Amino acid sequence: MHIGKVIHSIKQGVLITACLLAVFSCTHEPDKVDVVVPEPEPLPACEPNKVYFVNDVMPYINSTCAVPGCHDNKGPAAYIDLSSYDAIMNSKVRGVSIIKPGDPLNSKICRVFFLLDLVPMPPPFNYGMPTQGRDNLIKWVQDSARNTACEGRCDTVNYTFRRNIAPLINKYCTGCHYGNYNSGNVLLTNYREIKAMVDSNKLYQSITATEGVQKMPTGVVSMQPCEIIQIRKWIENGALND
Repeated sequence: MHIGKVIHSIKQGVLITACLLAVFSCTHEPDKVDVVVPEPEPLPACEPNKVYFVNDVMPYINSTCAVPGCHDNKGPAAYIDLSSYDAIMNSKVRGVSIIKPGDPLNSKICRVFFLLDLVPMPPPFNYGMPTQGRDNLIKWVQDSARNTACEGRCDTVNYTFRRNIAPLINKYCTGCHYGNYNSGNVLLTNYREIKAMVDSNKLYQSITATEGVQKMPTGVVSMQPCEIIQIRKWIENGALND
């Protein structure tokens, strides 16, 4: 009788152990959820008479102001960081924002380009922002200073060096490759200097960041796709001084 109870207890123990093993060895595969990454919203087509921050303003600021030793994000002069939209909008002088949307006359970033505060910017001997860049800045601030962008502003069929390519280089590159402060000992202030970079294959490689060449321009700014196509076609057609 005692033996029978022992055997019964053993059987129960084996049964319980088997059940426990079955429970803990059973894994439940959760239903797989496909993560859908939304496509970025397409940019609107550029309106001909409208100024866009990404296309028409930031490239000039990046080349003229947010250069090493001035107002980049690595120890910006006077603590004024102009390396991005947010940095620009958050920059202040004596507690006052350098941009007052809708009011370029009272926006420090506009006033310094026209000597309204008797403080020349950029400083003497530095690259001066082209007239087109200053005009764009004024219009952008007047139009609420928003972080806007568009697509398709340039003609990839009809273009010349003087009308299109040189202004592109001035817009994106010359500020860092000018005078005694030129980056990498590279000058891009005239056709001869630009053509030398074309002949070395460095111009196109830098703006497309290919063949191990560092991306140019640096920072948050990149040439627009149609602008890169313009330069590529100009180079393929002999890089003429037309």
